[in-house]
Amino acid sequence: MFRRTALVAVPFVVLALASGVLSGQTTLKSTIEGINKKFLDALVKGDAAGIAALYSDDAEVLPPGSDVVAGRQAIENLWKSVIDSGVAGAEFTTRRVDEAGSYAIETGAYVMKRKDGTVDDRGKYLAVWKKTGTGWQIYRDIWTTNTTAPGK
Repeated sequence: MFRRTALVAVPFVVLALASGVLSGQTTLKSTIEGINKKFLDALVKGDAAGIAALYSDDAEVLPPGSDVVAGRQAIENLWKSVIDSGVAGAEFTTRRVDEAGSYAIETGAYVMKRKDGTVDDRGKYLAVWKKTGTGWQIYRDIWTTNTTAPGK
């Protein structure tokens, strides 16, 4: 009798463990999407300092066609230049979040918009997140455009 009960219980234990893992991933994805919303809200407000605050102290950004941008002040300057260029909003679509201890890897797609609502750029991104004393922060940020430059 014990053997039959154990055999019947095993699939339920496996299912419970798997759903715990999946709900953890869903929770982390939701957390990251919430932080991304703060990023987007700051972008709409033109708040480069607010965007930079979402990055860790030792963060690096790897924008297309540019050198690596390291450190929070340099990252703030980068986003200020993006805002000053006329970008006034964006959309992020998180496709996947994988956790590895105190780091997480997010992949997704973006659409950058100008003040008049026209699309300025669209592409894909990869962000490495780091769990710090203040919570999850962007540690590495890289994106590539899907659009081609004029004349190419």
